[in-house]
Amino acid sequence: MKKKLSKILFLGIVAAFGFSACVDRFAIGDAFLEKAPGVDVNIDTVFANAEYTRNFLWSAYGQLYCTYTSGNMMNGAPIDVLSDSYHCYVSWGGPKQSYYPGGLTEDAQDTDDGNFQGKFSYSTKSVGSDAGGRVSIYETVRKCWQLIENIGNVPDMSDDEKSRLRGEAYTIMASRYFDAFRNFGGLCLVRKSYAVGEEFTGGRSTALETVNFIDSLINCAIKEPGFIWNVSDADLGQWSGRLTRASARALRAKVWMFAASPLFNSNEPYMTYTNKPTGFENEEHVWFGKYDPSLWQKCLDACNEFFQDNAANGNYYSLVQPETQDEGGYRMAYRRAYRYRNNENRHEKIFDVHPTQYLSDAVVNGQRQNSWGWGWAGFALDCYRQGGAVPTNELQECFGMADGRNFPYSDIYGAGKNPNGYDMFADRDPRLYETVLVPRQSFPSNVVGDYAGFTYIDTWYNGAMVSSPDQFGSQGNDDVASNYRKFKWMLDYTNDKMNDEYIGVAYIRLAEMYLIRAEAKAETGDLQGALDDIHIVRSRVGLGRLETMNPGLNLTTNKENLINEILRERNCEIGAECGDRLYDMVRRKRQDLFTKTLHEIRIYRLDENGNRLVDGDFQYKEGEPWPKFEYEKPVIKVGPRRWWDEGYWTNKWYLDPVSRIEIQKGYGLTQNPGW
Repeated sequence: MKKKLSKILFLGIVAAFGFSACVDRFAIGDAFLEKAPGVDVNIDTVFANAEYTRNFLWSAYGQLYCTYTSGNMMNGAPIDVLSDSYHCYVSWGGPKQSYYPGGLTEDAQDTDDGNFQGKFSYSTKSVGSDAGGRVSIYETVRKCWQLIENIGNVPDMSDDEKSRLRGEAYTIMASRYFDAFRNFGGLCLVRKSYAVGEEFTGGRSTALETVNFIDSLINCAIKEPGFIWNVSDADLGQWSGRLTRASARALRAKVWMFAASPLFNSNEPYMTYTNKPTGFENEEHVWFGKYDPSLWQKCLDACNEFFQDNAANGNYYSLVQPETQDEGGYRMAYRRAYRYRNNENRHEKIFDVHPTQYLSDAVVNGQRQNSWGWGWAGFALDCYRQGGAVPTNELQECFGMADGRNFPYSDIYGAGKNPNGYDMFADRDPRLYETVLVPRQSFPSNVVGDYAGFTYIDTWYNGAMVSSPDQFGSQGNDDVASNYRKFKWMLDYTNDKMNDEYIGVAYIRLAEMYLIRAEAKAETGDLQGALDDIHIVRSRVGLGRLETMNPGLNLTTNKENLINEILRERNCEIGAECGDRLYDMVRRKRQDLFTKTLHEIRIYRLDENGNRLVDGDFQYKEGEPWPKFEYEKPVIKVGPRRWWDEGYWTNKWYLDPVSRIEIQKGYGLTQNPGW
């Protein structure tokens, strides 16, 4: 959306008439809704005017989940650092304070000072929401129900627009419930807007009731006759990011993918209660009670309905394709797909969540001023450049080769293990170069946003980027602590790319829809159909067919191997976009990935005799042959994770603890097992 609307999304009705005072705030267990003091504007006022009503909904848009706003970070780190792909090196980050040492508590999500340690908050209170703090899902739910129930009273709005806004509200509400569902399991389900003083006594619903409720909200959205399939190209300049019927259909597929996965959909719960202090604890709050294969069919049906509806609307949503069939073309196609908002030439993002661009509009010496806060630029510059999320060697190995083979170097690490001095970073999946900064001899001329003024990257031992990282925009060595640096989203850290490029973070984009359908097909027995969908995504960056290039995996007959490859492909394609790698590990109950020790990289340039260069001139001179290398992969020692300790892991870590403060309010909320 354009700059004006971007501000509206976060300021919402505050800018219009003091929104924090016009809507009753949530206090479940404490009269559920408490009227704010000094209220001059009430619900009748909001829904007596079309513009007020629209602004009311825009404020709910501003509460959509985005990994790249400070309210959704663990005190300065995105949730990706709990997966096997990234690690947090900053001492003040929530992961190093709570998750890594195993010290997460029941109240980590609800600190009054806003220094959140947990990855998601169940709290019914909002902390600093006007400054990027956490916003309760129930605040958003309340807004959406109020709009749905009252929009019929707006006198100066057409029936078509009323229907469209209802569809958007249902979809926003469903997405917020899904956010909480994949962190906590069964939820307290609010089915209307409650009057002041009216108590909520519904208690916690089962996991299956919760997912069916989310699905019912999505179905309500889809059935709204005014809920359009897509924003027209003519309106994208102003309305890119508006939710559509396509957003709702895609969300349904993603919800059922998570629900059908083994975390909840199994013959036994992932964990049982050892005691039930409130008496309301029930394994079915976090378990469906049995394995039901039909849930994967629900996911597949949702995918097929999306693609059928898309075809009926001229296949409006399509993958961004490369302009040239080479590395530069592939990289730019991938970058345009994940990073930028839809426009008249790009229609890949189906469900967008736009982070606020700036913390302020102040401009000094021609540069917009950024500082720590909820703005995209402030977060990017202050979190990533201080080592808030640094790639692991495991992420690097996730990406295969440019021809479509998986990473082939199984025994390349250690002295003498690479006698031919292979450059393991050469001829790789182009998405690697868009995700992780690795040693490169040169950049394709048709790739923009690589390091201005540098023709190569030297992240080997004593190379310039490692020994003096600040010349590349870092704020200390933590940014390259693993000897890798994040490139996805950040590009080369130059100010114009932080300040002037408007980012469109995808909650769901079309590439993921193909991968969701591939997983559903694999789970329902159509392995070849799954491979066909995977190839649609991989072919965008020039990769050969997965099953052809990796015959030893027997992917046309081996379902387990195919599921593993789908998870790997999801990490390569949509990793670090909406926390999906972590949630994939959770929903698939991948204890092996959580407990696997993670590694950094050390790259040693070899001299002409094949020995490691440990003193002298480490710099590469343009025109000379590209060096040969040896590699080590030391275990990460800064902030080691207790999960790696033998015997430490328990399955309680799959879901987060519910706030003890909330449980004590007495409206039927229970703790998750193990906490």
